[in-house]
Amino acid sequence: MIPTALQISVTLFALFALSRAFLRMKGHQLTMSQTLFWVTIWMGVIVVVWIPWTAYAISKTLGIDARQPIDTLIYITIVALFYLIYRMHVKQEQVEQELTKLVRKIAMKK
Repeated sequence: MIPTALQISVTLFALFALSRAFLRMKGHQLTMSQTLFWVTIWMGVIVVVWIPWTAYAISKTLGIDARQPIDTLIYITIVALFYLIYRMHVKQEQVEQELTKLVRKIAMKK
């Protein structure tokens, strides 16, 4: 089987993203669980690109009757994106609360 341009480009991008995740973990910008999450995502992308029938297996396992297995992958991606947005929102709220506390402490000292 000759690899397609899509397979090569997606694999190269996924490998780049994996390297970034590992570098961020090494730089203590990502925790081990966050790194494992991203490794799972990008390895999953590589598997689906090189072994397309896995998308059918995922659809069947989830009970989604998809004529095109890409539908299932899009559903999963949308759910994952909502989860990531939720996590970012929670983190932003924590930062805002910490900033408010810091500003109050500074104001009390003056």
